[in-house]
Amino acid sequence: METPEAPRSWRSDPLIGRIVACVFLLAVCWIIGNPRSAGPDEPSHMVTSAAVVRGEFDGNVPPDNPAVEVFELPGMVGEPDPVCWAQQPTVPVGCAPTDGLVTEQEPRATTSSNYAPWSFVLPGLASLTPWASGYAYLARLLNAALPIALLSGGLIALARGRPAAAPAALLGLTPIVWFTIGTVNPSAIAIAGGFALWVGLLVPPGSLASALALGGWASLLLARRDGPLWATAIVLVCCAAMRVRPKELWERVGPPTRWAALAMVPVALVPVIQRGDFGFNALLGATTIGLVVVDQAIRWWINHPSRSTRVAVTTIGVALGIWVLVAAMALRPGGFQAETLRLVMSNTGQHLQQIVGVLGWLDAPVPVTGVLLFWAGIGGLAAVARLELPRVATVFCVALAAAIVTAWVLELGQGSSYGSYWQGRYTMPFAVGLPILLAWRPTADTLIERLGGPLVTVAWIVANVGFLAAQRRWGVGVDGSWYPWDWDTWGAPAPPVLLVIAHAAISAALARSVLVGRAVEAAT
Repeated sequence: METPEAPRSWRSDPLIGRIVACVFLLAVCWIIGNPRSAGPDEPSHMVTSAAVVRGEFDGNVPPDNPAVEVFELPGMVGEPDPVCWAQQPTVPVGCAPTDGLVTEQEPRATTSSNYAPWSFVLPGLASLTPWASGYAYLARLLNAALPIALLSGGLIALARGRPAAAPAALLGLTPIVWFTIGTVNPSAIAIAGGFALWVGLLVPPGSLASALALGGWASLLLARRDGPLWATAIVLVCCAAMRVRPKELWERVGPPTRWAALAMVPVALVPVIQRGDFGFNALLGATTIGLVVVDQAIRWWINHPSRSTRVAVTTIGVALGIWVLVAAMALRPGGFQAETLRLVMSNTGQHLQQIVGVLGWLDAPVPVTGVLLFWAGIGGLAAVARLELPRVATVFCVALAAAIVTAWVLELGQGSSYGSYWQGRYTMPFAVGLPILLAWRPTADTLIERLGGPLVTVAWIVANVGFLAAQRRWGVGVDGSWYPWDWDTWGAPAPPVLLVIAHAAISAALARSVLVGRAVEAAT
């Protein structure tokens, strides 16, 4: 086990302010660079958030559409309707109206009222503003407040505690991460929570590490139904990489953090119990129990080194895993369907592309150059890990395969039959930390420490290719001009060409700040 960090002077280092400022400004670029209602289901999430802050959890259900609930809310909430361009990649967003937003009460429909309410509180506060035209951007900024804090804290902790992994973390923050943070969506909090949990567990123990671990754990458990599963998976993968038991990670944090983390488990189950949903979603909420089971299995393994005992433990573990999969399929709406499973598996390549970014309403893909660069960077990290620390490379391969299979199971569990319900951003709370895992080393003076420059360069290119492609899609569609001065402004708060330049400069400043942090750490 590593010893806790001693008090350090870097707590007042101006580098911290630079990282926080860069993360904040990058988020702002996406917040104002995404047209209103550009996020998948963003209008529904806005309606739900506005209802939650008013204490309204059950709306009127139209008899012809039981999946929808209607609330009386300010007319600006959930507007404009993106129907004229959403899922039509060649149609610019300028067709949507940019005026007529009002604060008077009107019926507003949502399909998100079955989500846990915790992540809707902050963006819902924006619906109380009398500023109708600025409501959407204020809601996004409030929704992004926690993700900005978690991402900033994570990058600061890596730059000081695991400097070799900090550039890899930038690679993991793909365009889909920033796009999601720039919209009103619970996934933004879940992704940032996953990032913080990865970092909090992999950096040396200390107050910042504990805060990140707790903040990431809570954000994952409370934001989405699948959060407990991803939180459990992150902890287990970190344990495998560091060769420790879950109990040892538990003991790294102080008692207040432990009890707070434990309290989050039943809180996450409250919405499930209130809805009486004791099927597949209840199984997801209970997955954190797996940490106790695995810890005891490891303990038994260590204390009983005989071959027969270990074979028995392995057999029980495999049988338990199969039982969980069978139970998940049996509990899904409609039961198991082989054809749906085939469709889901055939979409795996699309899911891996979406981890880099298919933005908007799945109608604004990051160019293939960015996708290939990202996966080339991951491949390079994996190759270096195979040379320097083979255990980490093995853990990564198992983790990536497990993430793919988990995505299959989670899609099947939703009861859809078209095979493409699951999107790459749903896997990002877990996938965002895989580059950090590949760059993690328990000691200094390794090859990965000399690859910071190439890694941040690849991360910068991927991020800006994604942002450029998004702005082009909004202005002229995916078949339109690549020249920013030819793009329609679609009523944006700032000209797209200015946003592209600002995004490039800010992301470069963030990359430089990470590298400066590495240099400072090496000097000390």
